[in-house]
Amino acid sequence: MNRDELVGLLDAYFGTRDVRGDEWADLFELVYPEPYWRDYAEPGYEGRWNGLLVRGVDDVVRAATCVFPSDRVIAGLQAGTFLFSEHPIDYGDEPGFLPLSRESFERMRTEGISFYNVHAPIDHHPEISPSRMCAAGMGVPVEEEFLPIAEGIPGGAAVIGPGTGTLDELAERLQACLGPEVPVKVVRRRQGTDAAGRVVVVGGGGTDREALEAALERGGETYVTGGCFTRWAAEFLELAETAGIAVV
Repeated sequence: MNRDELVGLLDAYFGTRDVRGDEWADLFELVYPEPYWRDYAEPGYEGRWNGLLVRGVDDVVRAATCVFPSDRVIAGLQAGTFLFSEHPIDYGDEPGFLPLSRESFERMRTEGISFYNVHAPIDHHPEISPSRMCAAGMGVPVEEEFLPIAEGIPGGAAVIGPGTGTLDELAERLQACLGPEVPVKVVRRRQGTDAAGRVVVVGGGGTDREALEAALERGGETYVTGGCFTRWAAEFLELAETAGIAVV
């Protein structure tokens, strides 16, 4: 498939050309004290922080996907690959966000590897956002989207709807959806009831005070997210305990 045709289809599907305010500027400045990435980036990428970052060969011969790119991911790609990622930079649990090396950018250039990412456009997407897909896997119909993380595109990164059955049954359905590589744990239960109640889903690392407060404002009774066992989750879990909301 022609690369520009593929990019056009992706831009249209995700609204990539319309997104504004997807805040990566500070992180790029932090992880790239020497901004060599600009030597390889497509014109117009900086500021939008979504879409085609590195232009590879004209004819795409294969595609690969990831959530976070890394030097290891890029080293494993064959020449002519189109890499689709949610995030534009790597993430390591302890060090935090990490840069792609100059060698990785140089390999993408010399091997004709394209690199395309969408962050807010996938988190807001009305069909395939992580929050929506997890909600669907748990049998939770979406009544509202909220928590926008960028401007220019509709929707939000969080969803809420009525859950059915118990908290453990909800967790079991999510585990079946995600598979064995992603462990699902009931981190906190509501006092006096096992019912799932109104379920909020924040795909990715949603252990964020602002997100939890927004969920509570909407009557959330169970909060489903990732990152509950990281060292950054303590304040979030304290608020969940005070508010009496269940956490998965």
